[in-house]
Amino acid sequence: MAAQRKPPAPETAIAARSRRPTVQDQITELIVELDLDPGDALPAEPELMRILGVSRNSVREALKGLQALGIVDIRHGYGTYVGTGQLVSMAPGLLFHSRLAVRRENPGALRDIVEVRAMLESGLIRRSALELAPADLDHLQAELDALEADGNAGRADHDRRFHELLYEPLGNALALQLIALFWGVYRQLEREVGKPRTDHEQVVRQHRQVLDALRSRDPDAAAATIAEHFADVTARIDRWAAEPADSA
Repeated sequence: MAAQRKPPAPETAIAARSRRPTVQDQITELIVELDLDPGDALPAEPELMRILGVSRNSVREALKGLQALGIVDIRHGYGTYVGTGQLVSMAPGLLFHSRLAVRRENPGALRDIVEVRAMLESGLIRRSALELAPADLDHLQAELDALEADGNAGRADHDRRFHELLYEPLGNALALQLIALFWGVYRQLEREVGKPRTDHEQVVRQHRQVLDALRSRDPDAAAATIAEHFADVTARIDRWAAEPADSA
């Protein structure tokens, strides 16, 4: 007589096992339950072992994984703390995949990154036109003056700071982190593949138009100027990407 097969496990049981929390999940949940803030110390390893009922190796492996995700910060000799980097941990992966795309003859990966920034900033700039205080506009003017005066050599730093000053007063920390993330990856990728040619005077002019729209308290004009700025950047990337084919 043939051996009788066991009936398949109920789907609910399989789903329950697949959702079983890992040690990383448990530590993350513990951080939330303890109401810890970024920079606060986690319980020491022996205490984590006791609370979670797992081995020292399990705790250490979980903490290493959480550090890679930016959730915790391991300071050897001092302890483990709630991470403060937040979205910074996404940068290596984003840069890696963008580099692969570019190396596979897809320089448009640069364009994709710029488009994401454009989407973020096109919504925020409307708020900036209504909410930035006179002192905020003065800070932008000072950065614009420095951008113009320092020329190509200092353009990247002043350009970045100008865009930060556009949105810092709005208080949306997540948006600022996202903008910084895509900015940083774009700059690294740009250096690797060769920088698209830019005209410094045009860059200054576009930023001046953005500031003028903010001073007029006109959200539509501000959105139009920031859209024009990013459209120019993507157009330059497209022209640069087409150059090898044109010269072949």
